[in-house]
Amino acid sequence: MTRRSASWLLLAASAMWGSSFVASKYCINSGMLQFEIVFWRFFLGTILTALVFRKQLRRPAKSALRTGAVLGLVTALTFTLEMFGLAVTDAAKASFLTATNIVMMPFLCALFFRIRPARRSLLAAALAMTGVGFLSLTEGLGTAAPGDLLLLVDAATYGLNSILLVKLAGEDSRVQISFFQFLTTAACMGVLTLVQGTGGNLCPSGGDVFAVPGGGAHRAVLPH
Repeated sequence: MTRRSASWLLLAASAMWGSSFVASKYCINSGMLQFEIVFWRFFLGTILTALVFRKQLRRPAKSALRTGAVLGLVTALTFTLEMFGLAVTDAAKASFLTATNIVMMPFLCALFFRIRPARRSLLAAALAMTGVGFLSLTEGLGTAAPGDLLLLVDAATYGLNSILLVKLAGEDSRVQISFFQFLTTAACMGVLTLVQGTGGNLCPSGGDVFAVPGGGAHRAVLPH
């Protein structure tokens, strides 16, 4: 794969990741519950992965299964934090706060791999945290909303997921690891959905995707 092709794929992945916050908020506003949303997301991901990469999954390595299971448990925690944080904040802020995992990575690498962060990483982290402050500390220090704090912890677990992948994956097939990661997350969310229950529907009559319950800002209307 060329560098340009890889760049385009990363751009497409970023666009899909960013749009997932809007889709998740849409589901939450329709009345669907948090674990239910994540269950369907990863259940469908598991099925699609099995169909598209069925040849690579015929003889899975035990180490890939173990790594995928560990990553799946971390992913279940990540999306639990994300969904409950997203339920009480708007999609635009949620995506920004979660994206701070990028500037957390150099510090996580320093913690796990003893790699000293570069000066530009420190500058990027300072700028990102300044943005977080403007978004979250609107009424002064100590006023961050619970949803914002959940999403910042969520961002850290995204980074942890990447660190664990590097440490545990070795030479195992990334397709096999991803399949077992999706399967584990779907299984965890399926159990939690049985506990939490289900609710709502996929076609709400109103499209207040960016609104927080009780709030009037950041409103965007989707077509009926």
